[in-house]
Amino acid sequence: MTTMMTSKPSPLTPTGTGHPTHTQSLPCAEESVGIARLSVAATLRAWGLEDLVDDAHLIASELATNAIRHATRHIPDPERRGRFRLKVERPSDHLVRISTFDRSRTIPRIIEASETAESGRGMAVVDAVSCRWGIDLKPWGKGVWAECATPDHLP
Repeated sequence: MTTMMTSKPSPLTPTGTGHPTHTQSLPCAEESVGIARLSVAATLRAWGLEDLVDDAHLIASELATNAIRHATRHIPDPERRGRFRLKVERPSDHLVRISTFDRSRTIPRIIEASETAESGRGMAVVDAVSCRWGIDLKPWGKGVWAECATPDHLP
């Protein structure tokens, strides 16, 4: 006699319906940047999009860093800094959108940082490795997103 067993897919297992999405809430703390990178890489690998991991690492790092920096700029107490949300979406088979959402209304922009500047290049990096990026203003803050596509499907 054969017994058939079924199991629930893991949260990162792609399904055949709709567009897969991974979201998580992270504390506004430096260690969350590394967690964001790992989450994005694990999600893309689960979706079979290994070709996008390097660019997605950079995008996730810069967007998470900006979310943390701007959400905590005027809050020195780490206990009161709150959280930001990371979201990874797959709107099509060959396109990924990485977003962060925070409570700051400070708009990220591309600036020309000097050679000796220790920061200020984040959105220039996002602009360089993404197909496109943008900002969605919310009543409570903003979402910043960037998209990357597989090399054979660049827009």
